[in-house]
Amino acid sequence: MSTAQLLRPLPVHRETFHSFVSRLAATNGVSAADFCVDMGFSLKRAIDLDQHALERIGELGGLPLDVLADMLSWTGERVGNVRMRFRNEIFVSRALRNPVVRGCPVCLREDAAAHDGAPIEAMAMRGDWQLREVSVCLLHRHPLVPTWDAALVTERFDIGSRLAEIEERILSCEAEQARVELSPYDVWLDGRLEDARDGTWLAGHSLYAATAFIRLLGTEMLRLGIHEMPESCDPLRMAQAAGFDVVRRGEPAIRETLADLAALAGGASDTPRKAFGNLFAKLDRDYSAEAAFEPFRAIVRGVILDTWPLAAGEMLFGEPLPERRLHSLRTAASETGVTAALLGQFLTETGALQPKDDRPDNRKTFDARRYADILGEIPTLVGPLEMQKAMGATRNELKSLEEDGILMPRTRIPAIKSPWRTADGTDLVDELNAKAVAVSAEDDAWESLQWSQRRTGVRVGALIAAIREARLEVGRRAGTDGYSGLVVRKTAVDSLAEPPSRMADEGLLPAAAFGRSVGIRDGGKFLAFLAAGHTPARVVRNPKTGVLRPYMTDADIAAFHLRFTTTTTLEVELGEHRNTILARLTSNGIAPYRPDGQDYGPIYLRDDIKRALPRLRQNPSSALPP
Repeated sequence: MSTAQLLRPLPVHRETFHSFVSRLAATNGVSAADFCVDMGFSLKRAIDLDQHALERIGELGGLPLDVLADMLSWTGERVGNVRMRFRNEIFVSRALRNPVVRGCPVCLREDAAAHDGAPIEAMAMRGDWQLREVSVCLLHRHPLVPTWDAALVTERFDIGSRLAEIEERILSCEAEQARVELSPYDVWLDGRLEDARDGTWLAGHSLYAATAFIRLLGTEMLRLGIHEMPESCDPLRMAQAAGFDVVRRGEPAIRETLADLAALAGGASDTPRKAFGNLFAKLDRDYSAEAAFEPFRAIVRGVILDTWPLAAGEMLFGEPLPERRLHSLRTAASETGVTAALLGQFLTETGALQPKDDRPDNRKTFDARRYADILGEIPTLVGPLEMQKAMGATRNELKSLEEDGILMPRTRIPAIKSPWRTADGTDLVDELNAKAVAVSAEDDAWESLQWSQRRTGVRVGALIAAIREARLEVGRRAGTDGYSGLVVRKTAVDSLAEPPSRMADEGLLPAAAFGRSVGIRDGGKFLAFLAAGHTPARVVRNPKTGVLRPYMTDADIAAFHLRFTTTTTLEVELGEHRNTILARLTSNGIAPYRPDGQDYGPIYLRDDIKRALPRLRQNPSSALPP
């Protein structure tokens, strides 16, 4: 064949190189295979985009370099064994090369109708039809349909021969189907392919990964009924539309949808694999080594870690977890050796679990790191006898310390018979021992704190507060270990003994006593709070000791309750345990009142915590503690 007399068809927008070769051959009256041989190379070399074949076809077809480059971008060029560059994006080969070749029969029919010669000279195969994630022709709103099926690439890409076989079906409209409504996904994908146009969150993400993730997510949404699908709609196109509607809005929308899918798999044995179905399987297996999928894999991984109690070292998407993020009631019970029923009460009291959570034990989850110390404590908690033994105290001494809030059990759940943390008791003994002077066994000028309370009525809590404030000297009696060996001088306690809690003639309550009544055990902090003028009080000389001290009237107490509150008063108002209250305050970011950074103890502004504790009294009564 003389190259000087060659006829040259005009390239069609988005036409593939293989299609142009076949049309160039058909225009000159020969098959694609014969044409290639006549031009000095085989059809197989043209299909493989051999450099010599590309240059010859470009020359013979009169294709400028930029036109040829654009044609190749719509064809797809290999960049490794299983990768192809398509429209400046990297895809796996199977996303573009399939034995089943699809096309738009309307485009092919209109190509033929606009040409005076043989239809196969004009019918052009478009490159976007190759991409398996494309399912419709935007120009005609026609679904892409199978045109032929050929396993051998030399048969598959001998496009002129294949079109000749279906020419009659194309021209007679027999291959055409009902038109469909275009979805935002169809328009978005077409824009990305045409000129990388993308106004969604997906801009900058791999098109290969984005389209696959959209399809997989949408399929799971349809499977679990999150998105309704009309019976007449194509499942693939519906999945693409549903998935795109979520993914285009970015990570928050994706996480919300994944959380909805996870919630539907709320059974006792349901796993992430069951909740996310093929989406999980593909990310875990087929796409595990695909870097392009990492942004999507990271989102799914985050939702899984926020939902399921996976242990440290457990594999997730091919990587071992460095630490546990969540515990479930079941995993925590196994780890602590406590029954799930009993542990559930404990965790509810501490605020880790919600009171009316009716999910299975494996789905009742909480922050593992935040409550690690609590779980670590549970196996070490002891009963009252062990606590007394650890700190060297009698039953009555431990009871008095508890009543005055000096020592508190870790839990008040009646079913838990071992509520005490021995470190609390031994730390108290160590603290007081560090301040103690040596006292002989025979020195009867000293007495135990418990006996001093019984003799004078001064509470053990007040004695310990005075010791901490260096207003009362503490001793350690020789021959008696632990808390029972701690003693105070009788005359010093007598001087501390105040008149009745309220001075009948003036209606005054010692400010330190009021502070203790609302749970502020460190009297120095509360007195500093009063001295700074944050709540009203007055300084009065104690008629027995002659010492000037702050006192509070009923009006002063009412003013404090109106503006401030403490965990002790909240326990009275709400009828809830202080640990539950503290957990709710912490979760809402509410901290104690700290003007200018000054620590006055567990005092909160009442207005600050109303949003966290909606049942809080709006007009607290002065009848609250004391």
